[in-house]
Amino acid sequence: MLASGMLFTLVTLVIVCTAILLGINEARKGKQPQIRPLAALQAIDEAIGRATEMGRPVHFSAGVGNLTVRGAPVMMASLSFLSYIAEKSARMDCSLIVTVAQGDVYAASDEVVRGAFLRAGKPELYQPGVVRYLSADQYVYAGGIVGIINRENVAVNIMIGHYANEALFIAEEAHHAGCMQIAGTTNEYQIPFFVAACDYVLLGEEVFAAGAQLSQEPSELGAITGQDFVKLFALILVLLGSISATFGSSFISRLINR
Repeated sequence: MLASGMLFTLVTLVIVCTAILLGINEARKGKQPQIRPLAALQAIDEAIGRATEMGRPVHFSAGVGNLTVRGAPVMMASLSFLSYIAEKSARMDCSLIVTVAQGDVYAASDEVVRGAFLRAGKPELYQPGVVRYLSADQYVYAGGIVGIINRENVAVNIMIGHYANEALFIAEEAHHAGCMQIAGTTNEYQIPFFVAACDYVLLGEEVFAAGAQLSQEPSELGAITGQDFVKLFALILVLLGSISATFGSSFISRLINR
């Protein structure tokens, strides 16, 4: 016998999984979802072009998360951004600096950048110093980035990944250095500071949607479709619950607690 509320939870879980799997299956058949244009995503090409014209580097950071526990989903999404940015930078002969705070992120980023330069047909541009491990301590990491931005006259600062309060320190210093800034994170407590300090910001789940657009992986695109269906399902439940409560019915409440 299921405990109170567990039946509804089980049914919801089945609906969520089914929606996502159907979305992935449709994407693999070539029926990719239409994702609305995101200003921050469109600004990446403009930013790299600007840095190229100025003869100054682009800096990319995915923050202080890792690929297994802390911020793992958004850190995986950030690798899609890094791949695109690295390939675009190589094609435009723009210098790229990638800073990381965790060992596993360093290994993954190094391979992503190397592969992106190879796809661009310019493997000779890859140098060991392109991807730089700074520190696992968030404040030491932030201080290292600020030093790089000022010493190497960075033109564009892109921060997409897992961030905490060290991000405002980086973004504020990059703003004073005259950098164009594009940021994104799923940490809701950090988003307001990015909005205040950066030119373009990806808000929460927009990071995943933009990452899927860049990677064009059917599994990622399909998952976006499935998640949108789940949101619609939740919205319908909320609406029905509101109407039910307004007319004195507890049907939705009883349904959820079954």
